[in-house]
Amino acid sequence: MAVAPPKFGGEILRARKDAGLSLDELARRSGVSKSILSQIERDSTNPTIATVWRICAALERTPESLFRSGEAEESGVVLLSANATPEIQSEDGRCRLRILGAIETVERVQWYEFAADPGGELVSTAHGNGSVEHLTVLEGTLAVTANGDTKTAGPGETLRYATAQGTHVVKNAGSEPARAMMVCVL
Repeated sequence: MAVAPPKFGGEILRARKDAGLSLDELARRSGVSKSILSQIERDSTNPTIATVWRICAALERTPESLFRSGEAEESGVVLLSANATPEIQSEDGRCRLRILGAIETVERVQWYEFAADPGGELVSTAHGNGSVEHLTVLEGTLAVTANGDTKTAGPGETLRYATAQGTHVVKNAGSEPARAMMVCVL
C-alpha cells in the first residue's frame, strides 16, 4: 500500500500570511511561480525538495517547521504505525534509535527509543549550545561517556549529560540487550 505524501500546504499558507507576504511577493523571493505556490498551498501538487527548500528560504523557516500535521487537532488522536517510525543504526550496527519525536518539535526537543546489543556503541557529535540528553534505562545496563566523565546506569536510572561540545558515547556495558528512552533538549 502506497503512503500518501504529507500535506503541508496549509503550513506554507500560514507562514506566508504570518510573514505578511502576498503570493506575488513569495513567488518573487523564492523563484517559485505564483501558480505553483497556489497549488502547493491548496495541497493540489506535490513539490520537489528543491522547491520546498526555496520556499522555506524565502519564508526564513526550516523545512521541518512546515511538515506539521494538523491531523491531531482535527481528529483528536493520530495513530502512527510501527513502520512509520524512522529508525537509524549506529556505525557498528549494534545500536538502534527509533525516532519517536514529532517533526515539528525537532528544533527544541527530540526523543527516541534506544536499543543496544551487548557491546553496542553509539557515538554522537555535539548537538549545539545548551543541549542536554536524558537517558532513562528500561532494561540492561548502559554507560555514557560525555565531557570527560563516564557513568553507568541500570533499569529505572537516568543519566543526564551536556551534549554541546565534543562527542558523547552511549554503550551497552552489560552482557544482555539494553533498552532506554532518550530525550535530547536543544
